[in-house]
Amino acid sequence: MRPGEIDKNKSFAQWENLVNLYLKLDINVQTINQESEVPDMVFTADQGVVNGKTVLLSRFRHKQRQVETKYYKRWFLDNNYEIIDLPSGMNFEGNGELFFWNDLIFLGTGYRSDRDVAGIISKFFGNKVVVLEIVDPAFYHLDVGFFPLNKATIFYYPKAYSLKSQKTLRNVVPNLIEFTKEEALGFCANSVITDHHVICQKGNNSFEKKLMKLGYKTYPVELSEFMKSGGGAHCLTNTLEESYES
Repeated sequence: MRPGEIDKNKSFAQWENLVNLYLKLDINVQTINQESEVPDMVFTADQGVVNGKTVLLSRFRHKQRQVETKYYKRWFLDNNYEIIDLPSGMNFEGNGELFFWNDLIFLGTGYRSDRDVAGIISKFFGNKVVVLEIVDPAFYHLDVGFFPLNKATIFYYPKAYSLKSQKTLRNVVPNLIEFTKEEALGFCANSVITDHHVICQKGNNSFEKKLMKLGYKTYPVELSEFMKSGGGAHCLTNTLEESYES
């Protein structure tokens, strides 16, 4: 964010609306205090990946975000989580780069996370890891261009990924749906799914229609202030417990 670009009151109102929507959908919400010197701390998805009461803590590539880690480490410890730290020199940015899908884990690499972290993640969770190489810096995290909907269906923006990764997805995913350029730039991938409800960015009517045809109810939310910094609903949310559906 560039100083002066963000409307502070509007951003807080948008964040509160997202929290209230989660509560309305019977999702338990826990929060962490925002520290003044780390504005991107609000993007909780990037902080680590939880497995039961253990968390694989992220290690940020860029100096601007590295300070966030100490605050999240303290939060996890205060809430009785065991911390696993990555080896020195290895970068990984949490749920912004990782999705569970059936018995696989999809891992995004290229701009923020290292390919070598795949082995550690596979050992931590006991799942096979499929590495997807991100080749467009506008889609720096996996959750900016990739959205698993259910056990058979994944939305993605092909141009965000290498040709090899695109081929891998076509071979693995029965119902692979391409985002249009407008949908991808509108942060459709940065949605959150719970049961048959999808919390998505407001203003993406074509995406909402596709979801409704697939039997899902949409809850569009206005997160324009956070999108200025490259984040949406998924970026603002770190899942501590998750259930799966067919």
